[in-house]
Amino acid sequence: MIDLVRVDDRLIHGQVAIGWTAAVGANTILVANDAAQADPTQAMALKLAAPSGVKLYIRSVAESGEIVRKFADAQKARVMVLVKTVADAAALIAGSDGAITSLNIGGQRAGEGRTKLTDHTAVTDEELAQLDALQAQGVAIDLRMLPRDTPVPFAQARSRKAS
Repeated sequence: MIDLVRVDDRLIHGQVAIGWTAAVGANTILVANDAAQADPTQAMALKLAAPSGVKLYIRSVAESGEIVRKFADAQKARVMVLVKTVADAAALIAGSDGAITSLNIGGQRAGEGRTKLTDHTAVTDEELAQLDALQAQGVAIDLRMLPRDTPVPFAQARSRKAS
């Protein structure tokens, strides 16, 4: 079962390892990130950051769609899927053939060419268009950093940006 699909530019860190894993009851984390899969040092850092007792898989975005489809039907696996970018989330959702119906946007740092939607989430115009497209496809999107935070629906954050 897929319990959470999250976009977080830091992938696994304290908030994810402790807060989100416990909140969703995850016993498995799938990191769908091409760079992490290709870089043994980054993969090792992610393994060290993962909570004890939680299985960690690091795969490319392209191969993760099929993995998500399998996990969606799994009875024992409680899976949290992490991607680094909105583009990766869009590609993963497209490759999952409908297995992903909701998306949490976490930390996306501000910077040049990025517009803040919340205090912790900034996106480019291209990412905004990708999120609009995902929402139009029926994917429920919320923005929040921590599980205890009140989820901000993407449509609400989007309307704030437009005004």
